[in-house]
Amino acid sequence: MYKLILTAILALFLSACSVTHPLITEYTINTKINNTNLDSGVCSDKSLKVSQAFSTNDLMSLKMNYIQGSYKQFFYSESQWAESPNRAVTFEMIKLLRETKLFKSVQTNKSRSKTDFILETNIEDFMQHFTSDSAESYANIVISLTLLDSINNTILATQTFRSKIKVNTLDAHGGVVALNNALEDILVQMRDWLGEVCK
Repeated sequence: MYKLILTAILALFLSACSVTHPLITEYTINTKINNTNLDSGVCSDKSLKVSQAFSTNDLMSLKMNYIQGSYKQFFYSESQWAESPNRAVTFEMIKLLRETKLFKSVQTNKSRSKTDFILETNIEDFMQHFTSDSAESYANIVISLTLLDSINNTILATQTFRSKIKVNTLDAHGGVVALNNALEDILVQMRDWLGEVCK
């Protein structure tokens, strides 16, 4: 009897010490665009530095936030970004611009080299939105770009791009798929805009 009580107490103690945490699923931004070589414009002998994107603090975090209705903001407890959205967007922009060959070279903001142009990015929205009753959801991205002449410190062009994509599954995975699709749309718009600026 004594051994049975001791065994029960020991089992209860050990089970109290083991705490289970939900597994966190990490998601990435990974765009796939059929790119076009645009190296025939006046920018083909110019260098470009892409500044780290400006954004609100919640887009500089690994937390995967979403909006419900007009005012409520939450985050997924079992899902997060592998890379913060502002860094991921900057990386995707650099990747696309290097593939287009629109500029002679495309540098990151950490480069010490002096470049002819600087591209500044402001991410105004990059989030999954739900209706108030959570019956529907969409990914919304709003990004403003400014191309600067770094020699003369003047603005050459500025433009705001928007993309809104309906979410197929009302969860974090569905939101990530839609955000990737929306970003692909934004990047194509950006590429075409810069192509026009550099004509």
